[in-house]
Amino acid sequence: MLEFKDDAICLSGLTGTKVKSETIGRYYPFWWKITSGGPRRQYSLNTAIVELNAATGEIYIDDTGETVLGSAGHALDLKVNTPHTEKLKIVLIENNSDCYFHLKKVIKRRWPSVSIENAEGSIQENTSNIYLLNTNLDTALKKISEIELGNTIYFFDPLRSVKWESIEQVASNRMAKYYQTGTEFLIFVFTSDWFLGRDDFVALPDSSKKSTWIIEEQETVQEADNFFGDNNWRNDILSQPNAKLKQNGLIEQYKRRLYKWFRYVLPLPFSPKQNQLFHLIFCSNYEAGITMTKNMFIKLTNNPKYSPDSQQAYRLFKIRHSNVCRGLRGNRRPSEWKILWKIITNHEGGRCDLYCRDLRSIERFKSNRKRMIEWLKEESYLIKEEIENAWEKDIPNFRLNWNTVKTTIKVDPPLSLNPLLPGFTEKESKEIRDNYWERFY
Repeated sequence: MLEFKDDAICLSGLTGTKVKSETIGRYYPFWWKITSGGPRRQYSLNTAIVELNAATGEIYIDDTGETVLGSAGHALDLKVNTPHTEKLKIVLIENNSDCYFHLKKVIKRRWPSVSIENAEGSIQENTSNIYLLNTNLDTALKKISEIELGNTIYFFDPLRSVKWESIEQVASNRMAKYYQTGTEFLIFVFTSDWFLGRDDFVALPDSSKKSTWIIEEQETVQEADNFFGDNNWRNDILSQPNAKLKQNGLIEQYKRRLYKWFRYVLPLPFSPKQNQLFHLIFCSNYEAGITMTKNMFIKLTNNPKYSPDSQQAYRLFKIRHSNVCRGLRGNRRPSEWKILWKIITNHEGGRCDLYCRDLRSIERFKSNRKRMIEWLKEESYLIKEEIENAWEKDIPNFRLNWNTVKTTIKVDPPLSLNPLLPGFTEKESKEIRDNYWERFY
């Protein structure tokens, strides 16, 4: 049973929700400035934020007794109180009638300039670019297909876990072509709760043997099956000896499933309190988008930036592969090297395929690009991945073979990200975000 404090949804015991909401509040403006074209293009590109679990727009944190904006609230605040957001569309989907009732009250109180009647009305007659939908996902997707969304981020923010069938439903509705760009997913995962439990949610069992599970554990396993979309995860995760390895296994298994729709999957960790680990998982098919998101998170968390020594690495590459470097003088580099270095420094997870946008900019001819990728595979820099995408089954995906990269050109993989911790002020966040934006342009 959902509970409300005034109009805010009550989330007892979830101080992590505040950290998550603050993170979203920092991220939405950052994402919009980039995808709208920014000041260089006068914010002229169509963009949209689609909240698939909008709730009420406000969250009451029972632990601290405070009310904060939820992610839907941050999306509305960006739209209403930021200059140049005329082309930004906000789509708030909430199936629960109680949440939807309070959402409308929050909008009237916080953003009185927003017309509820307009936002709930006909898609064709909407003049505000704010859309409110009190319906299920299937009906909502049919409705918003009438909207010219442009570059769009979909945020999945369930109270406990998102069903894989919902991921598939939105992805198939949005992306008809091979790793089509212009769509990003942001998925919230209560990572540690699966193994430590929370309130009335019982942790996953410590064994993959079904006969040992109590009824409550069986229910949690079924929920995990819905989360992954199958039961193939069970032995690999449940057999791990401790919670940390299980958490890592859960994220890795989930990433592999998301690769069906996305080239790059970036789990951003945050730890609201000791022994608690959540993830915001960012999914994209565009290298620059995922790189900029990761760089911003690195600055927010003081993680070290990944900066391998390209000159030393190329010297070693040239010694080993003198045939492909022959005749090149000064700063000229063979395309095989350029592709390898781009994958190392700019491809999350070291993944690539024939149609990556930045690889096409290095070598525009498909046949040459294919030959170079095959050469990198033959030289053991790349490994073919046994992961099928949702469209072209005959287009192979590859990932870096870090063993070869480390031993041959002496480049180590990037370190795992340290989590975002509570206590980071909005003023500090804005300074980092604005400084990063200025450097980007």
